[in-house]
Amino acid sequence: MASCTLFSACQNSRLMIGDKMEWMNELDEITAYGREHQIPILMDESLSLIKKILKEYEHPRFLEIGTAIGRTSLMAASIDPSVRVVTIERDEDMIRQAEENFKNSPYAAQITFLKGDAREVEIPEGPYDVIFIDAAKSQYKRFFERVSPMLAENGVIISDNMFFHGLVEHPERTHNRHTKGLIRRLKQYTDYLTSLDGFETSILDIGDGVALTRRINHA
Repeated sequence: MASCTLFSACQNSRLMIGDKMEWMNELDEITAYGREHQIPILMDESLSLIKKILKEYEHPRFLEIGTAIGRTSLMAASIDPSVRVVTIERDEDMIRQAEENFKNSPYAAQITFLKGDAREVEIPEGPYDVIFIDAAKSQYKRFFERVSPMLAENGVIISDNMFFHGLVEHPERTHNRHTKGLIRRLKQYTDYLTSLDGFETSILDIGDGVALTRRINHA
């Protein structure tokens, strides 16, 4: 008899859709898998921040750029049945794993999974209460420009990895040309966020550094 592999379809036989407590154990497995295989999953502090912010909204809509294996989207959807998630990923291996994880969860109906480049893929019309950017660091500004018009009044855009493992503050710690380029882009992105009209940005010392950019309601 073939044995079950991690995140395989045979998990459905032991996952009762209505049993959310059992699903939290499955989510722990996804987290452990991501860490074991060095997949760039969100740090726990940053994940808790996203959950806290989502709970500020009634029937929140969440847009994520950079699905990875789906952990953040699943955690967002688990907050409440009214949460609606749209998440975007272009890496084929990540797409395969995220699709499997979504399918085996109780939250598949709440999640719209888009495959492709977030700069080009057609995104369902907003507004979105919370937008999370956690993809190619060199493209953060372009991602922000693409999705910020979709942000709801009093909505927030969260950008992760703003400290980039401490290298933004201490660029002398790396001699890699590509990494130095990413650091420059992140510094430029920070300057861009803090100078935007109609938004206010705070850089939080949470996880690997989080930029919290809120739309200002002038009404």
